[in-house]
Amino acid sequence: MNTMKIIALPALLAAAALSAQELRLGGGLNMSNVREAGHEQWTGRAGYQAGADLQLGSLWFVRGGAHLQVRNLGFSTVTLDSADAAGTLNQEYRYTDRTLRVPLLVGRNLLDASDEPVVNAYVMAGPTALFPISARLTNDEFDVRTRSAQWLIGFGGGVTLGPLFVEATYGIAMTDVFEGATFRTNPMVNQFCLNAGARLRLVR
Repeated sequence: MNTMKIIALPALLAAAALSAQELRLGGGLNMSNVREAGHEQWTGRAGYQAGADLQLGSLWFVRGGAHLQVRNLGFSTVTLDSADAAGTLNQEYRYTDRTLRVPLLVGRNLLDASDEPVVNAYVMAGPTALFPISARLTNDEFDVRTRSAQWLIGFGGGVTLGPLFVEATYGIAMTDVFEGATFRTNPMVNQFCLNAGARLRLVR
């Protein structure tokens, strides 16, 4: 991710905080669901994320955030036969990337949040961008060039209990992971995230 994005993001979050009604701090686990596994037999592994969201609205709401995310994938090198079909497994690798995950979601609460119900539920949907910070393989054999931005479109829901929340989201990949032809298959990676944390009311 370039320097300008790193500098601009805190400024944008500070400006949004002036009008936001709620700050959410939390973290959790993620799991990747790989589309088009290909000859490398790409598979998803567990990862994790932590960050903050600013939310504006009471019944209907808009939410934006920034989360540091670690995503893990596995893949294999294989020997191809004369028909270009996968044959013998040669070696297994693990790919790990660290990204800045930036969701922008629109949602609706079951109950109006301005009434401060003890228990509430909500649904939401919208796009998420992943901006790479670093990436590595368990072996330096491959030259990895991760896309400057990956996009997902997703949906989810959650429950609040007083100052606490638990939520789950599922994002469908709109772009693949790598730039160039490093691998025979450039995977598209859907993602499931489970988060929990605390809610802080900013205005009433």
